[in-house]
Amino acid sequence: MSGHFILVNIDTHELNSGKLVGGTWSAKAEHASVGWNQASRAVLTQALNGQPIGNRSGLPPHRYLSFALSSTTPDKVRTYLRGVEWASRLVRPNSTGLGLTALSPKAQTAWATGDRHLALIEQYNHGTVTMEIYYFDSLEMYLP
Repeated sequence: MSGHFILVNIDTHELNSGKLVGGTWSAKAEHASVGWNQASRAVLTQALNGQPIGNRSGLPPHRYLSFALSSTTPDKVRTYLRGVEWASRLVRPNSTGLGLTALSPKAQTAWATGDRHLALIEQYNHGTVTMEIYYFDSLEMYLP
């Protein structure tokens, strides 16, 4: 699995705000068996810097925050995504092997013009928008 975007860090307030409008937090950390070590930290750094990593298998533990269009409050979610502060911290590194999930055409156009909020909304309108997150409250993602 991979996200549409990487949000390197999320804090408790940001996560709880997202969950209140219908966001879902993945039940377990992906790549928990890899753990946080010198090698996995190096793979994440390379990926975030746009360097090739081969594949995702060496990435450290991470979780996902997702918003699915099937939620019962789509207007609330759109309003939330339109103004969410963490949108400015989203990244989509061009790292071979990172394999982020492709954006919808409208989300890709918004991303290419630098409109992160609109990219979030357009991806949500397409069905689901997912952020891949590696740090929680500035701490390495804990294991499941």
